[in-house]
Amino acid sequence: MLNRKFADLRHAPELDPRLVRYDPAGLPQAVVGIGPNASVKTKGGAVLARPGFTWAMFLFPGRWYAIASVYDARGQLIVHHVDLCVPPEERDGMLSFLDLKLDLLIRPDGGAVWLDQDDYAREIEAGTIPPSWQRAVAEAVAALDRERHAGTFPPPEVGAYRPPGLT
Repeated sequence: MLNRKFADLRHAPELDPRLVRYDPAGLPQAVVGIGPNASVKTKGGAVLARPGFTWAMFLFPGRWYAIASVYDARGQLIVHHVDLCVPPEERDGMLSFLDLKLDLLIRPDGGAVWLDQDDYAREIEAGTIPPSWQRAVAEAVAALDRERHAGTFPPPEVGAYRPPGLT
């Protein structure tokens, strides 16, 4: 089943999210602190969340992906977590997107891995991802791989960002 993710992480109470900043017209649109009662979250061998971490949420209008740049408590980049998704929209006063299950993790050294292809395939089989979305996702995957290999993804504004108070 597809799920909606919000820029303020309200969809993930286990992360004990604390909204630091929200500006739907800015980049990143949201900066969220992972609170002291958060559960540790890992994916693809990377720790994505633990108390004291910061997530910078980059949602790009018209794009079939969103980026959560994950920083540890010292402000060191852990990973860029790229969700393939339906382009973001405002819902309940917050930017959000429908997660299509397919993820790309990009480490600070540039190494990358695609994750959850099996979850994506199950959603297609279940009929929750229509053919038009499948085509858009295939185009986005090809573009992300092409841009990553060319050194232009993540975009410069994502790579240049540093969490507040830790720059």
